[in-house]
Amino acid sequence: METTQTQLLFFNHIKSKIPPHLSLVEEIAETLNISNDSAYRRIRGEKPLSLDETHLLSSKYNISLDELLQVNSKTIIFSDDRVDFSHGFGNFLRFVAGNLALFNKLQNPVMYYYSKDLPIFHFMPFPELAAFKFFFWKRTVIGYPELARQKFTGGENDPESNELAKKIDELFVTLPSTDIFNEESVNVTLSQIEMYKQANVFADNDILLKIYAQLEQLIDHLEQQLEFGRKFFYGKSDAAHYAPYDAYINESLIGDNTVYVQSDNRRITFINHNGLNYMSTQAPDFCEFTYKHLQNVIRKSTHISVVGEKQRSIFFNTIRNKIAERKKGLIWIGMALLSWSGTVGCDWVDCLC
Repeated sequence: METTQTQLLFFNHIKSKIPPHLSLVEEIAETLNISNDSAYRRIRGEKPLSLDETHLLSSKYNISLDELLQVNSKTIIFSDDRVDFSHGFGNFLRFVAGNLALFNKLQNPVMYYYSKDLPIFHFMPFPELAAFKFFFWKRTVIGYPELARQKFTGGENDPESNELAKKIDELFVTLPSTDIFNEESVNVTLSQIEMYKQANVFADNDILLKIYAQLEQLIDHLEQQLEFGRKFFYGKSDAAHYAPYDAYINESLIGDNTVYVQSDNRRITFINHNGLNYMSTQAPDFCEFTYKHLQNVIRKSTHISVVGEKQRSIFFNTIRNKIAERKKGLIWIGMALLSWSGTVGCDWVDCLC
């Protein structure tokens, strides 16, 4: 490949990685600390890039030179998107919101989410349930020492996290997406709730019942959106104004948490690792491999968006039955305690609680 052709290809690759509203010329000029005119001449191939300039640009935009130069290599460059949780959980939510904002700016984007757990976006309209997930991630997954002996009281004490949750909900409802999940995707949250119930982490049973109630609301909302094949805000039904929403159930092939975003001018793959962290790549071969894998999973899955009413009803009713069983046990305990309080005195019941 000729040097000029390679350089033109290099700049086309950079252009595909920057948000559409940014100027390629200004980005190059700022990165290399040169004038716009000098940047133009490099972009047009009139002035060769130095080795130092190539290294600087490829590092900033995570471009594999092996791939660019068509070197036979199995190396794939991933961007390390780890979140610094030492500065607060808000960093993770800002990471999620920032990526959703970027996806929405792409040309005709579609997000595929292949998940073990329900995608984080679905929890955001339900304050106590979202706060529970945040608390679980902070206490158990990240391991914040200050939460080690703290009970969950039902709220998120950080106002910024609450605002970011609303922002994520607003961005998600406008982004076309396809989910691939199965019953285990909901069982993850049920297992987390059960774990904290057995460990006596919930401040009281009222909070626990509230969490189950909001999980039921989430399931109802999810089913309604899939019935229409479009997203809409919880409690509203103006589905025609928001993004298309597709979903599939696969009972055997869920193996990881992968997010794949495809648009007219860009493809990005996010791979989950070590809890809440992700690494991402825009390497064409890897993204193509990911897309083909997802299409293979979809072909072997049951479509439950718009069509597949019977399968959709069975799927969601099975989940509702699981939640109802857990709630029934709590309600029975509550009724029994009330009954005992009438015969043995409230002080004894208070000790049990």
